[in-house]
Amino acid sequence: MSRAGVRTVLALAAAGAIMAAAPAAAQNATASILDAPMPDASIADIERFCSNITDPARERRYSLQKAELESLREEIEMKMQILENKRMELKDWVEKRESYSTSASEGLVEVYAKMRPDAAAQRMEKLPGELSAALLSKLSARAAGTILNEMSAERAAMVTLIMSAAADKEQSGGKQEAVQ
Repeated sequence: MSRAGVRTVLALAAAGAIMAAAPAAAQNATASILDAPMPDASIADIERFCSNITDPARERRYSLQKAELESLREEIEMKMQILENKRMELKDWVEKRESYSTSASEGLVEVYAKMRPDAAAQRMEKLPGELSAALLSKLSARAAGTILNEMSAERAAMVTLIMSAAADKEQSGGKQEAVQ
């Protein structure tokens, strides 16, 4: 560092120390620090000053970097927890879908396929929504539509939502498997 640069650093450091220590009223009453003559300092004094502030400055920089890394670590852990929650949710959906598709056995589907639509609708009104949706999804579209038409509007809407959600999961599940 050149002599002029070292003197400038020393003068700025001294000015900062005086400005921080002096109360505002005293600063207005006294002459400005900029009006004061530059302190005499030897190269040795300047080098000693610089070497004295090097370690604290490095420690401060390290502590700031450490704090930033800790913040990033916490953010990553939070995102990993969210990802784990999503994975568990997806696992639950897969289990529900599997139980949904296996709950309507072929024999039971055949029984409902041979029933009159109004009778099948009455029976399906009393079944769990997932089972009704599974049965209807295995029937022909025409038979399922006729049975849904005979059901109450609320029940038909609920069963349709279940069927739609299962169809959405099947489509997105197929896309995910292709990506993996």
